Amino acid sequence: MDIHKTQRYLLASLFALAVGSSLGWSQSVTPKDSKTDDSLSSASDDQTITLDPFTVTAVNEGYEAVDTLGGARVKTKLIDTPSSISVITKKFLSDLNITNAQDLFAYTTGTDVAGLNGTYSGIAARGFGVAQAGESARLANPGGADRARGLTAMDNTRNYFISEIPWDSYNISRVDISRGPNSFLFGVGSPSGIANVSTNEALFKDEGSFQAQVGSFGSTRESLDYNKVLIPKELGLRLDLVNDDTHYQQDPAFNHTKRLYAAVRFDPKALSTRTSHMKIELNYEAGTGLSNNPRELPPLDYISGYFSGSVNKAGYNPWTFDAKNQTGVGGNYYAANAGPWVNNGDIHYAWGGPTYYYNAGNGQLLQAIQGHAGGNMANATSIIGGSAIGGMAGGVSNVYHLYTNGFSMYAQNVNATNPNLYPGANAGTVTYLDKTLSDPSIFDFYNKLIDGPNKREWQGWNAFNATVEESLFNGHIAIQATADHQAYHRGQEGLLLSNMSPYISVNLDQYSLTYPNWISGSSTNPYEGMPFIANDTGGGGNSTSYIHDNYQVTAYGKLDFSEVLQNKELAKILGHHELTLLGGSYDMKQDQRDWATYATDPSFGQAVGAGTSLANNGISWVALLGPSLVNRSTAAGLNLSNLSTHVVPTSGNVSMWNGTWNQPSVNPNATWTYTDSTGATVNTTQLNNPANYMGYTPTYANVLNSTNNIDKLYTSGALSDQKISSLAVMYQGYLLDNTVIPEFGFRRDSVLQRGNQAPMLPGNNLVDMNYNLTDPGAKITTNSTSYGVALHLPKSIRAHLPGDTDVSLYYFHGNNETPQVRYSIDGSALPSENGKTDDYTVRVDTLNGRATLKVTMFKTLDNNAAASYGQPLGAAGWLIDSLPSWTLTMGALGELGAHQPANPWSDWNNNSWIWNWGAQNPQVADQVGAAIQQYFPKLFPQSYWDQYGMGVNVAAIQSGDWAHILSNGQEPLPWNINNTHTIHGVSPTIDQNLESKGYEIEGTFRPVPNWDLTFNASKMKAWQTSLGADASDYLNQMANVWLQTPVGMTAEWGYLNPAGAMKQQFLTGLWAPYLTQVALTGTQQPELSQWNFRGASNYHFDRGTLKGFNVGAAVRWQDAPIIGYGIKQSTIFGQSAWINDTNHPLYGVAETHVDLWVGYERKLTSSINWKIQLNFRNLGEKPHLVPVTAEPDGSYAQERIAEGQIVDLSTTLSF
Repeated sequence: MDIHKTQRYLLASLFALAVGSSLGWSQSVTPKDSKTDDSLSSASDDQTITLDPFTVTAVNEGYEAVDTLGGARVKTKLIDTPSSISVITKKFLSDLNITNAQDLFAYTTGTDVAGLNGTYSGIAARGFGVAQAGESARLANPGGADRARGLTAMDNTRNYFISEIPWDSYNISRVDISRGPNSFLFGVGSPSGIANVSTNEALFKDEGSFQAQVGSFGSTRESLDYNKVLIPKELGLRLDLVNDDTHYQQDPAFNHTKRLYAAVRFDPKALSTRTSHMKIELNYEAGTGLSNNPRELPPLDYISGYFSGSVNKAGYNPWTFDAKNQTGVGGNYYAANAGPWVNNGDIHYAWGGPTYYYNAGNGQLLQAIQGHAGGNMANATSIIGGSAIGGMAGGVSNVYHLYTNGFSMYAQNVNATNPNLYPGANAGTVTYLDKTLSDPSIFDFYNKLIDGPNKREWQGWNAFNATVEESLFNGHIAIQATADHQAYHRGQEGLLLSNMSPYISVNLDQYSLTYPNWISGSSTNPYEGMPFIANDTGGGGNSTSYIHDNYQVTAYGKLDFSEVLQNKELAKILGHHELTLLGGSYDMKQDQRDWATYATDPSFGQAVGAGTSLANNGISWVALLGPSLVNRSTAAGLNLSNLSTHVVPTSGNVSMWNGTWNQPSVNPNATWTYTDSTGATVNTTQLNNPANYMGYTPTYANVLNSTNNIDKLYTSGALSDQKISSLAVMYQGYLLDNTVIPEFGFRRDSVLQRGNQAPMLPGNNLVDMNYNLTDPGAKITTNSTSYGVALHLPKSIRAHLPGDTDVSLYYFHGNNETPQVRYSIDGSALPSENGKTDDYTVRVDTLNGRATLKVTMFKTLDNNAAASYGQPLGAAGWLIDSLPSWTLTMGALGELGAHQPANPWSDWNNNSWIWNWGAQNPQVADQVGAAIQQYFPKLFPQSYWDQYGMGVNVAAIQSGDWAHILSNGQEPLPWNINNTHTIHGVSPTIDQNLESKGYEIEGTFRPVPNWDLTFNASKMKAWQTSLGADASDYLNQMANVWLQTPVGMTAEWGYLNPAGAMKQQFLTGLWAPYLTQVALTGTQQPELSQWNFRGASNYHFDRGTLKGFNVGAAVRWQDAPIIGYGIKQSTIFGQSAWINDTNHPLYGVAETHVDLWVGYERKLTSSINWKIQLNFRNLGEKPHLVPVTAEPDGSYAQERIAEGQIVDLSTTLSF
């Protein structure tokens, strides 16, 4: 007895000693969730040797787990955990054939996920519809488009370390989803919560399994899980392999991943005793992925307007098209000789440079020619461009292609001339959205990927984790030290990834844009009336790589008064107490790159007088999707082609305008007479006669591509390094005979964050990727606190209740302040993102542990949450830092044009189109220049330009030295400013404040051991309470300058609008979207269904004729979300305007999906078990469209593609 008594007192002393000594550790890691798997282990296998508190098991749990690390970093029973945690077991994943996050989050509590089988698009912005940037990001990282409680994306963690590596069920034992912030779990994560996967652990048992699967559209999957004991109960090895080749109905979409995982567990007996245990674990994973992921949105509908009855199907003369015939009218308006469905604006369609025309069906190159009649050819001579456009009677009024536009531009055009139709469209205070195609007979978006094989995504990774755990005194004291390394990269490239979303439009040019039709040499357009898809960038690509190096130490101590006190009643009251201390060092390096997929080399630009910069050497391409539609009355039934083969611009001759004088015998000043477009006779000089020049001649273009010449195609890059040092403490008490269980957690994170943009190479707008981090960095420190309590019924009361019923009450306050250095759009530091939650829960356990019901009421805040440009300010949100640089350079060019520089640059005359407005309107240019001198240095000081790395000299602005406003000495052209839209390698943030509140219900029921049922339901509202104060203040200051001073009169791209070109750009591009956000404050998060229900059940027959069979079903239901709002007339900032009416919500549709599976298993031998299972997802469904956004009148604007029935057949051998 004396020996045992001494041990008890020694244990109490060592508890205090462990607390003190653990503070001396300088580095530490996140605890590792146990990775045992109920198919490969049993309780008796591990419990005799596992004494540490950092391991949980998944033994005989069905759909319900017993414990978690998700509440306090150490093993805690879920019934004692006050925070909102859901655990998804291996059996649930197996029954429903769930292999990844995209599949899982459609079934879990309070979560949304994007994708063909998802619950929302994940890319719809409040008030502005879907964004191309969002779709591109989802294609590159499909598992990253999710949210919890209607807020922002959850963090993906791997054994509680932040990870970009997508998880796969082949090597995990469970998924823990913690909703809301929890300071002890993470300090760098999303306030929405985390989804943690626990990787498999090597076991002390020889066993394994092999599974082969075939599925719809030719999908296949093979996986192996094999565990081998090398030394009994001392050394085990586990090997997991998977080859997943998933195909989709959208041909040729696919996603092919290969992964290898190995784990070693070593429990050295020489270092263990009867009361102590050491465990050493190592695991490693490598994987690659190559994909052409399916799109969830059909192409934009720019084709329907062609059949509206108001469009001349024979096309229009592009040379006489006048989009600006209503002088002085601001905003958008259309040519009176065409109509509201016809446009010549920038939809990235043959917008200069060489343009390659292809047959989309077979990939044949039809023509390689200059994109349009503007630019260099226009400036080389007279009537076809330059200052002469519109400058002579009957001259050219347009040099750009004509096409049918979408509904958004149509509404703006109509409203500009008839204010009663589509109110607010022209002013931009109401957004009318481009519609997506809804008729698959026009283009079969269910069965064809619009990109064809011209898009790809890739990823690759390796991860290594080493953990040493030492448990002392039967687990009362334990220390865990972990080193974790992860290297991950992903990228994407495609012809349709940059700029706007893919669209299908119709070519409306009657004549080719070579020579005006009244001049010799003109020709009709062979492609008039043909549907097309196009892009003017040659495509684009981007990549991001991450390297994580994490070191963490966790110390745990437990003091149990029943072991140190003789008075048993007092011991029950005082209970036992657990203290966990954590210290960690976490380093994340990030490298981001963007590039053009194709471009001509600088020699081509020099040959045609375009200059050597990448901005002047871009490639345009146009793919014709079908024959001319002139003789058709409807678009229905067209069955247009996608880009069915590889479209690859290659080196060769391009027909380009050559402005070299070719008639030495002709006097340039001699008279030349011609008949103009109006039939009038015009007398001018031979200098203006195109026949005297070389004209359109074959010019060799050496085409660069990203496969072979990527160093010459980089357009931006950013490096960043974030180092975080963390200290945390967590206390849990078990008082009053385990009926009162309080917990408290505190975490402090110190961050050093550095970042640099890639420097621009002089003269060509390329960036040099050979650069290093030189930024000294910024430091911040954040503190986060969480606490809660669990209350159980006293055992004396439970003893009188049937079925061992227990009623538990919980309260949890979670908080986490994300330690990340962020910048506002004005370059100043932003406050850290801060999440808070208050959760109130009631849980009932009954039927002797076979039934559990849990109801949670929550309120979660996410303050200073990131809302990137494209979300709060729409498609033109990037103007927020581009408009100042545009206005500055174009204003400076106007002043230089008015007063002519003493020593002009070599290409000064070639760029007369952008400065000639100043030469013709010197008084306006002087007013603009004076206003820029007065207001810009105050609103945009030197620190602003330096933060963005734009190389602007504010001293030159103040002195009016317009030729030297760029510090690199280059000509002040807009494209000579290196604007990567980043500050210290970080994209500036427009922040917002969000709030979510509602109820979550979770239940599990296991009436008999072979029948599992689970369900969850949620009712929630989540909304934006305000846009960030910094962004609001900044935009209001910009409004004063652009709307109230001559700065707004600056000509844009050479056009001087009497209403103020830059003023109009600010109004429609930034101010109107901002007013939209103000009007929508307090509205629901996009596509949020307030009610959701998800349930699953599986029954396994263990006797009778059906012995060995199992059958199961699952259901997913969500009610109709709000997808838009009506409109009303109101007064905003003293002006009457049409805005969204938040009291008039517009709803989408409710969704119900049913899954079914049936399986059979039996023993083939005493040691080999065979199982076959057939899974139906979305039983009986056909692919269909689900509305994502609505027009103000309630009609659907944009819709996402929902997957139809998917069938998978799997067979498994276990041994």
